[in-house]
Formats: sequence, C-alpha cells, structure tokens
Amino acid sequence: MKQNQFVRLNEARWQLFSQFDASDKDWVAVYPEQFRQICSDLALARSRQYSPALIERLNQLVQQGQQHLYQSNGFSLVHILKIFTQDFPRALYENSKYIVASTLAFWGLGLLAFLWVLIAPQHIYWFIDPMQVNQLESMYDPAGSVQTDSRSAGQDVMMFGYYVYNNIGIAFQMFGGGALLGVGALFPLLFNSFYFGAISAHIVNVGFEEPFFSFVIGHGSFELMAIVIAGAAGCKIGFSILNPGTLARKEAIKKSGMSVLPLICGAFVMLLIAAFVEAFWSSSDLPSIVKYIVGSLGWFWVLHRLYRGCRYGN
Repeated sequence: MKQNQFVRLNEARWQLFSQFDASDKDWVAVYPEQFRQICSDLALARSRQYSPALIERLNQLVQQGQQHLYQSNGFSLVHILKIFTQDFPRALYENSKYIVASTLAFWGLGLLAFLWVLIAPQHIYWFIDPMQVNQLESMYDPAGSVQTDSRSAGQDVMMFGYYVYNNIGIAFQMFGGGALLGVGALFPLLFNSFYFGAISAHIVNVGFEEPFFSFVIGHGSFELMAIVIAGAAGCKIGFSILNPGTLARKEAIKKSGMSVLPLICGAFVMLLIAAFVEAFWSSSDLPSIVKYIVGSLGWFWVLHRLYRGCRYGN
C-alpha cells in the first residue's frame, strides 16, 4: 500500500485520536483500543519506510496516547481525594447491604468478646499470649513509663509511618483476600473485631480504662470503620465469585471490583487520617476530657457521613 493511500484510509481516525476528551466516558472506554491501533500504524509505517514526517506524526500520537493513559490510570493523592469526596458516598449507597452486614459482624463479635473476657478475665489467655498481655498492660498503665514519658516529635513521625504501614496493610489484605471466596476478607475482619473486644475488656478488668479509651477514641472512628468498609469490599468480591449470576466469574469479579474500588479509596483516606490522629493527637498529654469530647465529635461525624452515604448516596 502506498503512503498516500495509507494516510487517506486512516486520516480521520488519527484526527479523532488527537482530539481526546477525558470527560467523554464513551471515548475513554474505547481509547485503549484506539491507542493500540495507533501503535500498529506506527509499526507499519516504519516497516514500509514511509516518510520521516509521517513516522514522526504517528510517534507524537503514540506519546500523546501514553500520556493520557498514564494520567487516567494513575492514582495520585489528588485523584484519591476526589474519589473520596465524590465516588465514595455513592459506593456506600450501592454497597449498603455489605456495609451494614460488615458493621453488624464486626461490632457484634467485638461485643461478645468484650462481655466474655469481662465476665471471665482468665479467658484472655485463651486468645492472646501472656507476653502480649503484659505488653498491653505496660502500655496503658497510668504509672508506667509509656504513659508518664513524653514522646519526641521524631518519635511521633516514626509512629505515624508505622501506623500507616500496619493499618493500610490490613485493609488491602482484606480487599485482596476477597478473591479467596471472601474468606480472606472475612477472617481479618472478625479477628480484629474479636481482638479489639477482648483486649478492651481486659484493660477494663485491670483498671486501666481511662488511658486506653482516651487514647483509642480519637482515631478509633476512622480506623475501625475503615476496617469495616474494607471488609465489606472484600466480601462483595468473594460473593461475586460464589454467585456470579448470569455473568462469567471473570466478568463478575471485574464488575464487583470496579464497584468497590471507591470503598477502598475511602478506607485508605480514613486510615491516613486515623494514623495522623493516632500519632500526633491520641498520644498527646492533653486532658482525657478533651480527648473524649473531640473523639466523640469524630465518631459522630464519621457515623453521620456513613449513614448518609448508605442511605442517600451523598
């Protein structure tokens, strides 16, 4: 095929490709395929030794396509925050049944564990190693070094990094674990629920409840509810594998994954907030009453936003 004929056959498609509109969802959907075709055109032009001007034009179109694809698929912090404010509430509404079920499972089992250990204190050692129990007690002992010594700014920053790594790791483990028929999401959800309930009861039993709850209340609303949301997202993926309906399992997983992706972004932002509060606020020397007031306001705000999202999608 001569170059003139090649250009004449493809000119309209090249012009359309160069006028990419990110706001047009239909165009965005076909853009990857159009990009692959442009790459094929470039390879063909090179193999047939068409003019350098044509090859350079096609090369510029390929570079443009790479730029748009990377920008549209990238997950910068700004993009994540946009999803958190716009898509996250709608995803809560669309997946409200899973959110409610995950919430009931988490707090229901946590309450049972709390009552169990509260009534039978010795049973804490059935679930937690004695060394870990001693470490927990030393952390919240009002007369211990952890409560009486002040942390430096450097230690706060270090703990912030640790909290981010630990908490977000758990959330993404739950999300990815949904592919294991939901078990990989459900087990961490219930384990964290039981663990939190059991250690809370033990702390009450030994009389260290004030330093413990004044510490937890500040970041707990963001952290614990983010775990609930991540668990719901993972469980939905697992359910789509078990019950794909009329779709092939591959398509069902893809569809459910796209549906819960804003939930994971929302949980990610909530866990970042929780890590910041835990590192720089919860561990501060402020009076407990101040922490209780601020923490209660945080719980009210988080639960209110989740309720509005699940109920109205906004």
